Amino acid sequence: MNPSWFGQLLPIAAVLVTTLVPFTAAQERTEKSCGGLHAAIRGELVRRDPPYTQPPFVMLTFILLNDSDAPVNAVEGGWQIVIDGKELKDSDFIFGNGPGPIGGYGILKPGESYELGKGLELSRYFPEEREYKVSWKGKRFQSSTITVRVTPKQ
Repeated sequence: MNPSWFGQLLPIAAVLVTTLVPFTAAQERTEKSCGGLHAAIRGELVRRDPPYTQPPFVMLTFILLNDSDAPVNAVEGGWQIVIDGKELKDSDFIFGNGPGPIGGYGILKPGESYELGKGLELSRYFPEEREYKVSWKGKRFQSSTITVRVTPKQ
């Protein structure tokens, strides 16, 4: 290589290195920080016409995904349902009732997920005809907040 070319390429290489190395490192940190538990929630108002005897309820569906490269304890610290900014005192009972995965809830391996549904009676948890803000959280995750609209029976 011609020494004069080398002298011209050196400053260009230095600019590239000082620009690209921090950018690449920042991308790696961003990608790594995105991994972990991710939660979702969905709600649906359910009313049934007679002769059904079950009272109206809101069916909440919860999804929890581990998209990290390592197993994560998904239940450490417990799970909480939050309605209008207040944690339900009986969240442990709600999540502990009904069917669950074989072996119970606990460690989620990379790529694994939980999906579960719980019905919350209107008269107890959503007694007024209005909008409610609902989310769920655990020690290592927080879902988005959804709006549940309780409307008059048609």
